Amino acid sequence: MGIRRGVARGRGRKDMCRGLAAAAAAMVLCAPLWPRAGQAQAEQCRSDAQSVAAALDEIRHAVDPCGESAQVLAVLEQVERCTGCVYRICTSPDVDRNVFDRPLHVAGEVPFATIVWNPELRSDLEAACAGEPGFTVRRHPTASLLHELVHVAQECAGLNPGEHELEAVRIENIFRRAIGLCQRTGYGDDPLPPQMVRTCSPHRCTCARPDQIPAPASGGDRPDLASRELQRGSERRSGDRPE
Repeated sequence: MGIRRGVARGRGRKDMCRGLAAAAAAMVLCAPLWPRAGQAQAEQCRSDAQSVAAALDEIRHAVDPCGESAQVLAVLEQVERCTGCVYRICTSPDVDRNVFDRPLHVAGEVPFATIVWNPELRSDLEAACAGEPGFTVRRHPTASLLHELVHVAQECAGLNPGEHELEAVRIENIFRRAIGLCQRTGYGDDPLPPQMVRTCSPHRCTCARPDQIPAPASGGDRPDLASRELQRGSERRSGDRPE
């Protein structure tokens, strides 16, 4: 995920400003960004409405084997209820990283905030996948869109999304578990804390938290299982420009 401070501005009454809906018909999908000062032409937001609608439908209907699907739905609902800004999804097949452009608030004007999403992007995020020898953790378009929507919800709540990347990864992992993908172990060089981890690979899903797994009875100087798992997770993260 990438987060950028937006520089685009919208015009209109504040009561026309609405959040991004979970159904494509209610979305602000394809509208021009108003030009920056000194810019000759407005930047354009292009959106593949069909891909966006399909991704949102997949998010809504995914069932987490660890029972946390409601937290994903809560993110969508929070985005839908958000007021004070227009949120848009712009699609681009050319970007190599999905990005949330934070809004620039200007007195008397309705700000735009934008997700730039590549619905075809499936590049590697981590060098190894737990429980799947020889496989990497790869971007999944729908999981990536959910990650950016978490940042929209954080922005709506008055938070700085850049300070809550691990929470976005945690919510993304709920969806990844639901569709049988490998989970992410962190964001860049920052591992998920044990309380955010649920042990679940595509072929075995215990939903255990590493910090709740008992240490070996023998004790001694051997690190406990949670520590070993976190160490392995740290070793296999590639830090390949994650979103």
